[in-house]
Amino acid sequence: MYVISYGDRAALSIALPTLGKEFTLSPVQMGWVSSSFLWSYFLLNLPSTMLLDRKGARLIGSLAVSLWSFAMLLGGMVHNITQFLMTRVLLGVGEAPTFGVGATVVRNWALPKERGSVMTVLLTGMQLGLAGGTIAGAYLIDLFGWRFEFMALGVIGLIWAAIWWKIYRAPAEKAAAPAHAPFSFTAARNLFRSPSFLGILVVQCTQNYLNFLVMSWMPLYLIHELHIDITGTGTRTALCYLSAALGAVIIGRVLEHITFRNGIHPPYRRFIVAICLAGAAIIGFLPHFHTMTPILLILGGSLACLIAANGANTALLTDLIEDGDKIGTVTGVTLTCSNSLGLFAPIVTGYIVSYTGRFDMAWYMCSATLIVAGLLSLLLVRAPISMHRP
Repeated sequence: MYVISYGDRAALSIALPTLGKEFTLSPVQMGWVSSSFLWSYFLLNLPSTMLLDRKGARLIGSLAVSLWSFAMLLGGMVHNITQFLMTRVLLGVGEAPTFGVGATVVRNWALPKERGSVMTVLLTGMQLGLAGGTIAGAYLIDLFGWRFEFMALGVIGLIWAAIWWKIYRAPAEKAAAPAHAPFSFTAARNLFRSPSFLGILVVQCTQNYLNFLVMSWMPLYLIHELHIDITGTGTRTALCYLSAALGAVIIGRVLEHITFRNGIHPPYRRFIVAICLAGAAIIGFLPHFHTMTPILLILGGSLACLIAANGANTALLTDLIEDGDKIGTVTGVTLTCSNSLGLFAPIVTGYIVSYTGRFDMAWYMCSATLIVAGLLSLLLVRAPISMHRP
C-alpha cells in the first residue's frame, strides 16, 4: 500500500515539468499544485483514522486505495488545471488513513522488540514507491504522455485493493475485542499534555516537511542542477530512493540492535531518532555541490537517515501509547498536525525558487530544524503516553 501510495505521489513530481508546460504554470503555481492533495489529506487524517479504529484495517485499507486509485484514473482524463486540482483533492481523501492502517497492522502483528525495524521496513515502501513511480513514470511519459502514466498507476491500485480485501484479517483476539470509548476532547487534551507525545510530534512534523519537499521538488532540482532530461532525472531520482530504502533498513536494524542489546526499554528509541535526524541533516550540504555524484550521495544518505528516524519515531508512539486500541486515532492526530506543516513545504519551496532562483535556503532550513527536533526528542520522550489522566 505504501509503495502504491508514494508511486502515485511520484507520478506528479516527475510529470510536473511536462504538466507545467501544458497548463503554463509558474514555479509558485507548481508548488501549489504539488501540495494540493495535502489539503484534504491533512483535514481527514484524524476522522479517517477514528473510523479505522472502529471498522478495521481490512475495510478501510481497501476503500482508501480504491478511492485514491479512482482519483488517479480521473487525473489522466482532465482538460484543465482546475479539474486536475479536484482530482488531487480526491486523492488526498483516499490517502488520509494510509499511515493509520500501517500503524494498526504493526501494533497488531509485530513483536514489541522488533517494531522499530518492522516500521522502518514498512516505510521503505515510500521510497520504493517513489523510485518505481519516478522511473516508470519518466518512461511512460516519454513513450505515452503523462495522462497514460496516471491511468496505469490507478489500475494497479484498484487491483491491490481487491487483493487486500481478500487476504487480510485482523488477529483473532482483536476481531473479538469489545467496543471502546470514542476519542474525546479530554483524551486529546491529555494527549497534548504528554511531553513524550509532544517530542514525537515535533519529530513527525520536521521529517514530514523534508519528506514532502524532496518528494515534490527532487526531479526539478536535479534538472536545475545537473541539466539532464526527464528520463535521466527519473533514473537518478529512483537511484536516490532505492539507496535510501536499503540504507534505512540497515541503519534502523543496526541501531535497534545496539540500543536494545541489554534489554527492551522503549524510550531508548529516542536515541535512535536523534542519531538518524542528525544524519538526515547532511541535506544542508547540498548547496555546496553541483556535480552528480556528491548530490546523489547526500540526497540518498539524508533520505536513508530520515526513513530510519521515521520508523523509530513511529515505533516510539506504538510502544508508549497506553491505549493500544486507539493507535489509529493517535496516528491520525500526529498526521493531522505534521501534514498541516508538511503541506507548506512544496509551496514555500516554490516561492524560494521563484525569488532566489535557487534551492539553497530550503535545504538550510531543513537541516537546522532536523537538528533541533532531534534534541527535543532526547529531552522530552521518556514516559508512557496516557489519554486518561486527569
